Amino acid sequence: MGLIFALVFIYRRVRFLTKKLSKKLATRKAASVPGPFSSIRNLLLIFLWVAVFGMIFFLGFFFQAYHAFTLEIPVAKVTIIPQPQSETTKIELVHYGKKEDEELKQEFELTGEQWMLEGDILKWKNWINFMGWHTRYRLTRLRSRYIRTEDEKKKPSSIYQLAEKENHPFWGYLYKHGHKLPFVSTVYGNAVFQSTKEEAEYLVFVSTSGFIVRKQAGDNNNIN
Repeated sequence: MGLIFALVFIYRRVRFLTKKLSKKLATRKAASVPGPFSSIRNLLLIFLWVAVFGMIFFLGFFFQAYHAFTLEIPVAKVTIIPQPQSETTKIELVHYGKKEDEELKQEFELTGEQWMLEGDILKWKNWINFMGWHTRYRLTRLRSRYIRTEDEKKKPSSIYQLAEKENHPFWGYLYKHGHKLPFVSTVYGNAVFQSTKEEAEYLVFVSTSGFIVRKQAGDNNNIN
């Protein structure tokens, strides 16, 4: 609106000067055009209008971009429960669904020094993220992990299937042709892992760059 007012202001001034130079401006028309001081006042008000609402617009743009590119959606909660006198660790895995009250709880026994959660990631183009479409994902496996490569080769390991259909045609198509789609940035596998040495609780999130895992402090089980 400020730009429209500015264009109207310029149009009226050009029209006024043109008619004045050509001596075709009638007295009634001349009286309807503001004088120099009124014109300066109106011009300053227009600039103020444009500046204020332009600032509001760009602040809204900034906050929308910040929200789109820093948004982290909770995916799962992993609770570590060490088993005394046992070489395995009990893992409680809670899957968070798209709805707040939708979740699935599973229990597993893992060997190894760390747990690792794997999944598929569909990353959109940045402008699609800005429009409000967040990263698509699915969890595929929970497995054990050792810190040393030699231990990975020699010691027993545990692996569990999480995806109901591992060779899902949708994800198969995305892995093969996703990079050719106009809205897709990339499709790839992603994993996060953490220690199983002590009792703890971890939250796994999905962001625009993939999975993120954070250890929860104390007994605070709330998702913020």
